[in-house]
Amino acid sequence: MKICLVRNDKMGDMVLTLPVVQGIKQANQDCKIDIVCSKKNQKICKNYKSIKKIFLFQNKFYQVLKIISKLRNEDYDYIFTFSPGIFSILISIFSKSKIKSLLIFKSRYRNNYMSKFFDRILGKIFFTHCLIIDRQLRYSKKIPIHQTELMMELVTKSGLSYNNTAEIKNELEFNKIEISSKKLCLIHLSSKWINKYFSEENFINLLDNLKNLKINIVMTTDRSSKNVFYEIFKKYEIITNEEFENLKSINNVLILDQLNFDNWTSIINSSTYVITPECGCTHIASLSETKLCVIYDSDNLPGMIAEEYAPWKKKYTKLFSNNQNLEKELISFID
Repeated sequence: MKICLVRNDKMGDMVLTLPVVQGIKQANQDCKIDIVCSKKNQKICKNYKSIKKIFLFQNKFYQVLKIISKLRNEDYDYIFTFSPGIFSILISIFSKSKIKSLLIFKSRYRNNYMSKFFDRILGKIFFTHCLIIDRQLRYSKKIPIHQTELMMELVTKSGLSYNNTAEIKNELEFNKIEISSKKLCLIHLSSKWINKYFSEENFINLLDNLKNLKINIVMTTDRSSKNVFYEIFKKYEIITNEEFENLKSINNVLILDQLNFDNWTSIINSSTYVITPECGCTHIASLSETKLCVIYDSDNLPGMIAEEYAPWKKKYTKLFSNNQNLEKELISFID
């Protein structure tokens, strides 16, 4: 049996899809599972043992035609479209899969009858199974809206056997390095830290208090970091990706700037604590044994976002950006 999953969006979305991959594989051990993925989440897929082939999605029409051509040669039994977007839908429509299944999310921000109207029409015409999720309604009625559970729901609706207790940790392994004599706390410098509730000055004060604890601190960056952390980049030593390769020890506080995927995942996996706003770092950390704290944007439906994107089967501390005691809560998290 041959199965294809279309998940061409962000890294965290792919991490939340891995339990689905593993659940299908464990219930159907002879099946082959392929993935259509984005450049962002390809790094996850290539390290995952249960994925047979990877098709890299690029958001250009001629590239989509190439993927469609490749998929038509595979003759799939099932194809599941978990990612939103017309190109994701077209990839499935023009495949030769015997059973085509589509997951559609209506807007979480407005109660609009027309939300994803065109997608819904295509789903009803061209797909064997179409699961339309009204997140507002489900959330108000306390019906699960977690991404992984909804993908599982579509797999079940499609009639494919599935193991909902599958573990993914043994299928995806990250390196671990010993470069800190003390417990290591990793803080991800996403721009989401800085808002009307929490300033860079607050962040600097947090670091000053954390330094009083018996830990070493590393701050990892993304493309947004330098846009908001002006003083942080002036104040602390910066280690580039190339320098990280030769780093023998960490003392006190370092900025690890623009690490590649392997180095970034290895330092996350080597940390005792990870503190991050809700982003891809959340889900990479969920695959490790680290103690995890996630901060949700209070101005962006934090309760609903937490329900939808919570780390899968990982105990973690949940905080909100408008928490007046955020700094104290983070220090207590380390203690």
